[in-house]
Amino acid sequence: MRRPAATWMFTCCMTSRVIELRVASVVFALLAILFVAFPEIDLAASRVFYDDGKWAFSGGNWPLFELIYRGTPRVGQALLVILLGGLLLGGIKRLRWLHARRTTFGFLLAAALLGPVLLVDATLKDGWHRARPATVAQFGGPFKFTPAFVPTNQCEKNCSFVSGHVATAAFVMAFGWLGAPAVRRRWLLASLAAGTLLAVVRMTAGGHFLSDTIFAWFATYFSLWLTEWVFRRLKWLPPSEK
Repeated sequence: MRRPAATWMFTCCMTSRVIELRVASVVFALLAILFVAFPEIDLAASRVFYDDGKWAFSGGNWPLFELIYRGTPRVGQALLVILLGGLLLGGIKRLRWLHARRTTFGFLLAAALLGPVLLVDATLKDGWHRARPATVAQFGGPFKFTPAFVPTNQCEKNCSFVSGHVATAAFVMAFGWLGAPAVRRRWLLASLAAGTLLAVVRMTAGGHFLSDTIFAWFATYFSLWLTEWVFRRLKWLPPSEK
């Protein structure tokens, strides 16, 4: 007996997503090995934006970059408020549009808290203590450069590894996370584009190394996978089919 078309499409979608996760995991592992084995890549990438004792973006000399830098955290904070509001209002059955999407609001809120907030800001940035490019000796600062993934003591709080701005920008992918394959791909591409833009903004100011920005994107990506897994285990989302 043939399975219904909807079931077949769901199964195919999940299969392609599992392949995507495996590919992303391999890419992550290879990049991690690369940056740990050859940490000079980070210094070389940062040196592109550093000349004659100054960073390319400094002192507000690029108004657009300044706007993006200042605005990104505020957009992230506003998004958390909107998602929380949508989740709470979604409990009111009379608000049909919100009520029908309360699980989606819950998923997005949980993913945002797990990824950019808890994993990136509270754990990695405050736990790895990696000095920012502008503060390491190679660029005139007082602190020691350390490779990605190597815990150190060169920064006290709100440190370099990984980039909170890029993690926030990467969260764009969440809006298509549970969608059809074509929708999901578009949002993943949008996430890569947004993450790249924020990576340039932060690197040109000496705020982050290249590895900080790359692994910030992966932090958000894997956090979304973990959030989805939890939601499916709790049956807040339909279980995935093998």
